[in-house]
Amino acid sequence: MIRLRKMDTILHNAQRQGRISFYMTHHGEEAIHMGSASALSSQDVIFAQYREAGLLMWRGFTLEQFCNQCFSNDHDLGKGRQMPIHYGCRALNYQTVSSPLGTQITQAVGAAYKFKLDAMNNKEKEAAI
Repeated sequence: MIRLRKMDTILHNAQRQGRISFYMTHHGEEAIHMGSASALSSQDVIFAQYREAGLLMWRGFTLEQFCNQCFSNDHDLGKGRQMPIHYGCRALNYQTVSSPLGTQITQAVGAAYKFKLDAMNNKEKEAAI
């Protein structure tokens, strides 16, 4: 939680200085991120909104990766095609953040339905659903 808050301070200052175009802090929400992330398994898919970077941090997204994404450089996993703080990481099962709030709900429902259908067709996975 302290790492997330320190990252917020640095990147928020960078945004205020004009070095990055957009940044939103997570102040006061850090414990919610860490608590919910600790209850999930690494196989669980996350459809987050833009103030939930702590979930991604819990899963192992590095500070360097956060900075690469915010500065939209060539090391960014999205290759600079997303607005700052619209993180995503396929390897960590973290879907790219969508700007409009609430869109994650229908996306998550669709993904859950697909996982359920897959489990029905694969008896080994059925126990996990």
